[in-house]
Amino acid sequence: KDFELLAHTADLKLRVYGSSLQELFRHALIGMFQSIGPHAHGCWQQDGRLICPSLSKKRIVIVQATSVDDLLIDFLSDALYLSDVHNEAYLDTCINHFETVSIEAELLGVEIERFDVVEIKAVTYHGGRITKTPDGWMVDIVFDI
Repeated sequence: KDFELLAHTADLKLRVYGSSLQELFRHALIGMFQSIGPHAHGCWQQDGRLICPSLSKKRIVIVQATSVDDLLIDFLSDALYLSDVHNEAYLDTCINHFETVSIEAELLGVEIERFDVVEIKAVTYHGGRITKTPDGWMVDIVFDI
């Protein structure tokens, strides 16, 4: 399991899983965009997710933070900013460098036509605490919509 939607009164809340911190970051990015139902030309919906034959839009993000929790929120916030600026949804990432306080990654995505859900306004710091589990790592993330 990579992520799941959790009930939340006014915002969007995800629980994200990963066998490693890098996988947790990847799944958080995927979950953030897949959970709001992007639509793109040449792609289709399958099992509630957007499937695209290629992810032609590529953006590099480099983020530094004071903790791994802040790094995840800042990484997702940068991806959200790039999505807003370029009208893109990022459905995967290739992490080129990772430390608990820095990341360099290539976001892989597509130009979007629309989202099913209202667009995400911000990634919040509410919750956002990464925890170690017997199977790897987990975090709950709340998005302001």
